[in-house]
Amino acid sequence: MVKNRELGGISPLLGKKKMLLSPKQFRNFKLTLLLSHGKPVSKVKIIRDLDCSEPTLTRALRELRDLYCADIRFSKTGNTYQLVDKGMLTKKDVRRIEELLAQHLNLKSEDTTSHVFLDKEKKKPVSLSLRMSVIRKIDSLAYRLETTRSDVVEMVVDRCIESLLETVERESSKRKGP
Repeated sequence: MVKNRELGGISPLLGKKKMLLSPKQFRNFKLTLLLSHGKPVSKVKIIRDLDCSEPTLTRALRELRDLYCADIRFSKTGNTYQLVDKGMLTKKDVRRIEELLAQHLNLKSEDTTSHVFLDKEKKKPVSLSLRMSVIRKIDSLAYRLETTRSDVVEMVVDRCIESLLETVERESSKRKGP
């Protein structure tokens, strides 16, 4: 049995690059961890923890059984699932799954907090006539910051407009003078 099958296969995720898991990988890895201890786990708890439907749980259990040749039994009396035989599921696999889930949750929380914009300002396209030397400077900065011309122009305006307005204000008040 090859472990690179679709439980979200651990093998492709062994690289150093950090990336988010797909919802299916996340669900299947979480299911693997829930059952890996060999103790009975309530069906209701599994469905709640995985945030999935019964048919999705059934598919995930089938994939787990197939991937690891594991024996997972359902108890009608306790309405629980239990991993009776781990098959090819090793402690190393379980540790790696724990690491991947922790990494996923960490990346997801970073991603969530760094991209919250509740009141996004509307943008309006504007045409500007600029000298080529200025355009080259804008392009150079955009390349270095890995962003767009528009973002660079917006940054420059945001940073410089206040001081420019203050200067104009002072000069106009000097002209009116005492």
